[in-house]
Amino acid sequence: MKQIFCILVIAMLFPACSSTFFYSTLNTPNEYVEKVDNGDFLLETDSLWIAYCFKGGGGPVQITVFNKSDKPLYVDWKRSALIIDNVAMTYAGEKIDYSGDWDTFYSNQTYSWGGFDSQAVLPKGVSFVPPQTMISETPLSLNPNFEHINNKSYRDSRIGNTQNIAVKVKRLDFEQGNSPLAFKSYLTVYFQSDRPLVYEQDFYLETLLKTNAIKPLELAGGMAERGDFFYVEKPANNTALYTTLGIVAGAGLIVVGVAYGDTDTVDYDDDYW
Repeated sequence: MKQIFCILVIAMLFPACSSTFFYSTLNTPNEYVEKVDNGDFLLETDSLWIAYCFKGGGGPVQITVFNKSDKPLYVDWKRSALIIDNVAMTYAGEKIDYSGDWDTFYSNQTYSWGGFDSQAVLPKGVSFVPPQTMISETPLSLNPNFEHINNKSYRDSRIGNTQNIAVKVKRLDFEQGNSPLAFKSYLTVYFQSDRPLVYEQDFYLETLLKTNAIKPLELAGGMAERGDFFYVEKPANNTALYTTLGIVAGAGLIVVGVAYGDTDTVDYDDDYW
């Protein structure tokens, strides 16, 4: 019984640590991209619209394409890519290979056009979007690492939880030029395979919150459901606690043995407590 008592006391004195959450808000410098009410990033033309949503753990890159035209539209994931720190990964998960030219959508609505070899059949990595319909895919996740940011860089701030309580957090705000996370998305689509169009969007981390006091589901105002908001979780390291409990459990066998022996007192090592 003394063994169990010791373990319970240790567990109460050294409660398990909580995970640390890094809550991130994204923005875009592109004037032709609209951040809509739910936080999604929307690029719209006469023939289609493209929306990006990053909500969830790790920053999943959810891409939705709506075909506004009366012609079939195709999304070429193999010639579309996410670029971070000058490293490109195709949305098809393959090595990037831009060997041809393409129509590029710029902020001033201008285009430049070249040509790829046309395809006789629908190739692997291409999605078909019928007229007046949409598709939604999540080909990649950002999964950034913010642990290298010096804790002294943060300032004290507060955010509300679902109980209308202000919770203390650490906060950093960034401009595009000093953001620890800036990336670009190229999405290649076409109505005719010999005339592909590339739509470019830029994103950067605008706000970073660090806390172990509030979980995603406890955030107020539907913040966790916004398309410009994602989080990264750093699980707690409870190794030291479990090691201590293991030592006490082993020592408890001695305690029990002494309790039923001739010795009246027991000395405990301060490290156990």
